[in-house]
Amino acid sequence: MAIHGFYIKVNGIKIYCETNNGPDDGNVIICLHTAGRENRQYHDMMEILQDKYKMISFDMPAHGKSWPLPGNKVINNYVDYGKFVWSVIEELGVKDPIVIGCSMGGNIVYHIAQEYPVKAICSMQGADYTPTINEDILELLNHPYVNPQHSHLEFSECLIGKATTQERKDFILWGVLSEIGITKQGDLTQYNGFDVRDKMDQIKCPVLVVHGLDDKIATGEMAEQTISRLTNCENLVYKPIPDYGHFILVENPELVSEYLDEFIRTL
Repeated sequence: MAIHGFYIKVNGIKIYCETNNGPDDGNVIICLHTAGRENRQYHDMMEILQDKYKMISFDMPAHGKSWPLPGNKVINNYVDYGKFVWSVIEELGVKDPIVIGCSMGGNIVYHIAQEYPVKAICSMQGADYTPTINEDILELLNHPYVNPQHSHLEFSECLIGKATTQERKDFILWGVLSEIGITKQGDLTQYNGFDVRDKMDQIKCPVLVVHGLDDKIATGEMAEQTISRLTNCENLVYKPIPDYGHFILVENPELVSEYLDEFIRTL
């Protein structure tokens, strides 16, 4: 396998990264995982595109193999989340990155495009406004009498598209069983408070939107409403995918990789 892991230190925190060791003389793709999960979600895409693009995925603080913030704290707002993502990109020495993300990561790429100098973004299952999580659920994600891995298993399962293979469905559900309550609580708190609608007209870089239409929490309607506010970006491509859902990068990495490759070749 071409994927290799390594650590960097960002703001004093050990951050775990992986790369597919793609070409050094072209575009570099920075990959952001979904809420509560980690960078293994990108393995299939990284292998599919390894001969075309260098891709770097990483675990945000308190996710996967990365260390948490000092005092075992987590990030719980999108502004700090975006700042940390950009600090990782700077530490990696990547200039003009193409930043892609799914779900929580699909949201934050819009904020990053508003605030930082990116070459392009790709939002998968993202939106510019996602007040979709009940406050009582958020509180119970880090409660001593609640097991978040089991309490959220059926919720995550209902977000998977009907065409997803059992093997990929199993991997997605294993991701739920690997989650940390306080980390998921922080992620969904910032997801619930995510609202960058008033700055969407400031995004001028090319934007690719890939959206699995079986998603019950980040719906196709939300994607279309978000797209309607991208009034000044120089190139906007929308790729809706029927029969696949919230974890589109895992559910159908072949089609997502095809769309991403087509998009990048237009830059």
